[in-house]
Amino acid sequence: MKKADIAICGAGIAGIAAAYHLASGHRQPNVVLVDGRQPLSFTTGCSGENYRDYWPQPCMAALMRDSIGMMEGLAAETGNAIGLRATGYDFLSESADRRLFASTDPREPVAETDPAVLSSNYPYLSDSIRQVLHVEHAGSTDVHALGSLLLQRARACGTELIKAGVAAIQRRSSGGFELDLWRGNTSERLRVDRVILAAGPFTGDLAGMLGFRLPVENFLQRKIVIPDPLGILPRDIPFTVFADAQCLAWSDEERDLIVADPDYHWLLDEFPPGLHIKPDLPGRIKLGWAYNRTAERPRWEHEADLDFPNVVIRGASRFIPGLKQYIDKLPTPVVQLAGYYSRTPENWPLIGPLDSQGAFTISALSGYGTMAACAAGALCAAWVTGSTLPGYARHFHPDRYSDPEVVAEMKQAVSDGQL
Repeated sequence: MKKADIAICGAGIAGIAAAYHLASGHRQPNVVLVDGRQPLSFTTGCSGENYRDYWPQPCMAALMRDSIGMMEGLAAETGNAIGLRATGYDFLSESADRRLFASTDPREPVAETDPAVLSSNYPYLSDSIRQVLHVEHAGSTDVHALGSLLLQRARACGTELIKAGVAAIQRRSSGGFELDLWRGNTSERLRVDRVILAAGPFTGDLAGMLGFRLPVENFLQRKIVIPDPLGILPRDIPFTVFADAQCLAWSDEERDLIVADPDYHWLLDEFPPGLHIKPDLPGRIKLGWAYNRTAERPRWEHEADLDFPNVVIRGASRFIPGLKQYIDKLPTPVVQLAGYYSRTPENWPLIGPLDSQGAFTISALSGYGTMAACAAGALCAAWVTGSTLPGYARHFHPDRYSDPEVVAEMKQAVSDGQL
């Protein structure tokens, strides 16, 4: 039977970040990462690859500031091997008076509402836009490059990567855990002192093996990457988010067809805020819209949603009118990405001990896993090693729902920060 001190179940960006901090920062000599798939695949591979420290809750803003600071440090050390680009975020609204996100951050930027300035500085936006709030400490990164760097450094400090699925986790009567692993038609056992559950949308299944029920639901969300042959989107614009809810614009003929088919009535509903767009690879643009509000049991494989590209391009043309030219003839190839937002009701992650017997988790990173990973991994490693914790540790502890002060903070939040 193979033995290790710490097993991390899941080699996505969160699990790898935890391994990096444990092995490199805390000098834990015998850490193993266990995953049946390639590292940084599945949900991590569908990341929007963005970061921001603009959040409505102070604990989330602090977590992101720490994480971004770590990414900036890695970029400075490596000649920006992680592709960090401080392009900022632009939040848009058709209302000049609405406070976007209602952030409590005293550093909240001032929105631009002067129509003449908006017309001059944002000629690609619709005349209906009455407010642009630009967030400076924000931008994009290459999640594969970031994760690969962290994994390389963890392995250099002794971390082992085991490509195997986790069939079962059992407690040992003498302490610690035994993991039943599978590789194809073969199986093996791994004995460890401590276990970290970092399997993204499948973390709940692993937690159930140990008798825990996590307050997490999984929502399948999609993005598309399409060519931009007409050069509609300027290549240097920030990550742009439409912060208003909207109903899609349909012709009378289209509306009649939708009304006639009950399966498509949802296309007439109001869609939530958060549609976002940014330049991607040369000549391409990436668009996403997390409008799915139906939780599901996570699956490994997903079919393409044939309606999603049409919905998202129509929605984006609301604030970038030039995109209307693509509604009836969407440029191809269309690359569709599908990954899960694994989230708690308040949209805060779960990071810390599940019990006092050596079980931990770093999970429920919703749609912000890439930007939060560095600090989330550091927090998880601090819990595992009994090191000094940051002030926001209690906010992300799995047992926070029994902390009256933290619960009160949750109830005061007017936005969960999800895009």
